[in-house]
Amino acid sequence: MKQLFLTALMAGICLAGCQKKTDGQTTGKPTDTTAAFDQVPEHASDQLYSPDNFVIIPGEQVGNIRGTSTQAELIERLGKENVTADDTIYVAEGETAIGTTLFKGTPDEVQILWLYQKKAAKPDAVILRPASDKPGTGGMQTQWVTDNGLKIGSTLKEVEKLNGKPFKLYGFGWDYGGSASSWEGGKLEGKGGKTYLSIVFGYGDLSAEQEKIVDKVSGDGEFMSSDPGMQQLNPVVQTMTVRFK
Repeated sequence: MKQLFLTALMAGICLAGCQKKTDGQTTGKPTDTTAAFDQVPEHASDQLYSPDNFVIIPGEQVGNIRGTSTQAELIERLGKENVTADDTIYVAEGETAIGTTLFKGTPDEVQILWLYQKKAAKPDAVILRPASDKPGTGGMQTQWVTDNGLKIGSTLKEVEKLNGKPFKLYGFGWDYGGSASSWEGGKLEGKGGKTYLSIVFGYGDLSAEQEKIVDKVSGDGEFMSSDPGMQQLNPVVQTMTVRFK
């Protein structure tokens, strides 16, 4: 049994959208796109327009992407070879949107949905999907990581530790399944209760015993991350959606 990825992705975008929403010169792309960040730079924002900036600061930046960015600016900074303009982006089963993809076909691929689609201006949402879902990546790790260490593949227990306390997420097996619904006032919650990062948890192939655990944490209700079933399953972050202030 696998988490329904596309419906969960759309759910993540919708959940992020419920929260309130706020240029440099370089080209090229690092040759090694498989190594994961071991440590986030102390002054991540200082490297905003560096081509090897893979630091996410929710509400402020996703590497070179800012709330005022345009597709044209990203092409200038990263090079045409790293920017797939006017790309078709899958947002839910049978539904697509036109947006921009960076580093397509690599573990560092991200997709941008624009607020002004015709002008390809002002990111509405930046979507990070698991590398294992990209043909040819062979499960290689992405370099993208938040300024506090959260990334695709982080476990529920790791996210709980980053938050400093248990949080709420929806049960599995439906459109919003696995989506974090409330940080419960933890460190991952922004000022004033706003958040600009939405994450969706999922899981891969399960044993018969794990299937029984999933049944206990499925459905359209909310569960605390400290729930015994959630702790046993310990799902991982499968999708991250970032929005801007």
